[in-house]
Amino acid sequence: MKGYQESLALLTLGLCAATGGALLGSDPAVLDYDRLTRYTARVSFLFFLPVFTLSALSHFVRHPTVLALRPRRRQLGITFGIAHLAHFGAILLFHRHHGTWFTAEDGAALFIYALLGVQVATSNTPAVRALGKLWRPTHWVASYALFVGFFTTYLGRLQESGAPVFLLLFGLASAAWALRVAAFFSKRRPGPLSAT
Repeated sequence: MKGYQESLALLTLGLCAATGGALLGSDPAVLDYDRLTRYTARVSFLFFLPVFTLSALSHFVRHPTVLALRPRRRQLGITFGIAHLAHFGAILLFHRHHGTWFTAEDGAALFIYALLGVQVATSNTPAVRALGKLWRPTHWVASYALFVGFFTTYLGRLQESGAPVFLLLFGLASAAWALRVAAFFSKRRPGPLSAT
């Protein structure tokens, strides 16, 4: 229970920071929906990074903090899931405010959100038991779909604007991917042959 309380506390702080950033400099009578969607996305991305990289990071770094966080990946994952669903809620508010709606081009993103919903709903012990061997591949597919979503989004934003913040976010996504790839090949590397 303590782990969940810590995760919810972090989530609350993150969402408060995101909301504060969205409202900063805007008319107090009008919510800046565009800024709100951007900031909630960035907050959820920062929650996503440790979930996506902890396993690979612990392969190279045996620091007590890393080793202590690794068993809490499920709690961190739920925290990220809630944060990213809050971002989806901000998108819905954005559409409602502007009188727009999703188009066919948003199909891939909506599919990723559906996978996220499944991931959050099955991040508990009864679901693990019910899904059995399907649980791990289900979460693996959802995690990589979310990563691809972040990676391609920030790559596109960087190409469109070239803003330093998108360079930073895309750099973090690229570093996370490089870490996962490095850990994968490191695990597959054969050990030294014993002398005969």
